[in-house]
Amino acid sequence: KSAVPAGWFSVEKDDAKITNKWILDSLTANPRLWFGTESNPFDPRSQTEDLGDNAMLAGNYGIMNLKRILTNLPEWTKEEGDKYDNLDEMYTQLAIQFSRYMGHVIKNVGGIYETPKSIEQNGDVYTPTPVNMQKDALSFLNKQLFETPTWLLDKNILNKFNNPVTSDIVSAIQANGLHSLLSASRLNRMALSANRFGTNNTYAVDDMLTDLKNGLWSELASKKPIDNYRRNLQKIYVDDMINMIAATSAESAQTLSPQMATLFNTNVKNTDVASIVRAHLSKLRSDMAAAIPGSTDKLSKYHLQDVAQRIKVA
Repeated sequence: KSAVPAGWFSVEKDDAKITNKWILDSLTANPRLWFGTESNPFDPRSQTEDLGDNAMLAGNYGIMNLKRILTNLPEWTKEEGDKYDNLDEMYTQLAIQFSRYMGHVIKNVGGIYETPKSIEQNGDVYTPTPVNMQKDALSFLNKQLFETPTWLLDKNILNKFNNPVTSDIVSAIQANGLHSLLSASRLNRMALSANRFGTNNTYAVDDMLTDLKNGLWSELASKKPIDNYRRNLQKIYVDDMINMIAATSAESAQTLSPQMATLFNTNVKNTDVASIVRAHLSKLRSDMAAAIPGSTDKLSKYHLQDVAQRIKVA
């Protein structure tokens, strides 16, 4: 083994000071040179396939393109002798791309920015994702994901390769998005952020659940029939909320390693999150009770009676 030359550590520290000054000078001249950690699971600015500073705007543009592609898929995938395998494969990839757009947006809700800094720089390393960005993300999800994306359900395409009794990729994407949004770890993170950064600087759990409820349960006020996709989503919403206040620390530990359980802290029974969720379920049951007598669609009424009973039992 060769010995470390005398003074080597001093030279290394001097080099670090010089490179740090280069970085600070470059960032001062052009803040867009900021580089994220890429390992922070909570920073929406650090995502694979992220090509902009606004996932909602990018997602809207992306969906516009996907709609154009979908209408042309039968013609573009047509090949002599093909038994719609090409159409099946390309439709699946298109739906997966739609799911990616949703994932990019969801990360904004409850997001925490991590901006590496040295002591010479002003500002904090950790800051909450701006409230307006989080609200825009929730609005996007209500519009693009939780309102049934009928454009993805073109029967002229699906009837060529998709048996209706098989798994439904659109339902799966919706369910995954809602599960992620209503995860105990996300809601707990939002509650912790409010305590750290102040309620005026964060998207409160109560506000987020209210915005989500106003979108996902809009039929309670509009009296419109609730379609099958929405009924399924609404049941998932209620079941996720019920499971959150019923979860035990033992159940949480089974799903995560000790290190990850500490990081994500999924058990919220003894936090404000459980109290907020319970209050929202109680209010939702009252709203359903008021809406049921005015429901003229039979399946919608059965659905609301069923979900209200689930909440009562819970």
